[in-house]
Amino acid sequence: MISKKYTFRSIRLTLLLLILLQSCNLENRVPNEFPKEKEFAQILADVHFTESVISQMRLKQRSMNDVANGCYHTVLSKYNLTQEKFDTIVSWYTAHPEIYSKVYDDVVAILTEKEATWQLEVKDIKEEIERQRALKEARNIWEKEKRSLVVQPKDTFDRRIPFNIGVDTINESGYRISAFYQFLKGNMVKEVNLEIIPMYEDSSYDTINYKIPVTFGSRKSEVIVASEDSLKILQIQGYLLKHDTDDVVNVRIKNIEFEYLPIGIDSISIDAPQELLTK
Repeated sequence: MISKKYTFRSIRLTLLLLILLQSCNLENRVPNEFPKEKEFAQILADVHFTESVISQMRLKQRSMNDVANGCYHTVLSKYNLTQEKFDTIVSWYTAHPEIYSKVYDDVVAILTEKEATWQLEVKDIKEEIERQRALKEARNIWEKEKRSLVVQPKDTFDRRIPFNIGVDTINESGYRISAFYQFLKGNMVKEVNLEIIPMYEDSSYDTINYKIPVTFGSRKSEVIVASEDSLKILQIQGYLLKHDTDDVVNVRIKNIEFEYLPIGIDSISIDAPQELLTK
């Protein structure tokens, strides 16, 4: 037979334990004004993902502080949080490791899913870039073996680099002619042009001269010739390096492109050319 003394002692102990457990539960309960575990996990995942993107951007550009602050503000404002409020919430969760541990597990799961999605998006972007590069390469009708050259004073060939390309069989909306020019030590030429002469089916022609900046840094020069349906271009000739041949020229020309623009492509508006001619 159980004594009454023992029974009362057991009841008091049980009540004490219940009170202690209840107080622990209240202490570990997320405050009402704070986001609950699942939502906080999503917030942390967004913040960590943003930090990862910013870190990658900083590898390419050091002065990223203003951009970084803007990105953080965008993420926090999405959840109606200020930086001060966010710091307070983080402090509370880290002070309750048993809850924060569960939140952290959810963050890892969310970031893993985000990374998988991001990798698929990056893969699609890379594939699209490669597809566009291949199409652009196919439209470049300048001989591949002659897309880079150095013009020096000792050269005996025509240092104006003339070209003459028949385009009568191409169905196009225009042409882009471009190259990177880098003038080297010893160059004495001050006036240099990229000259383009489109010749039309009615025997008329136009002459376009684009002044090439004479600098020691590599700079791109580009001319676009846009044709109308009513008058087809049959031939394009000109000079990559039109200059006074009495002057000493020393220049490196690379990435030469003579690209036709198919009908329907919007390359003219997208690439913002430096020269545009419409017959």
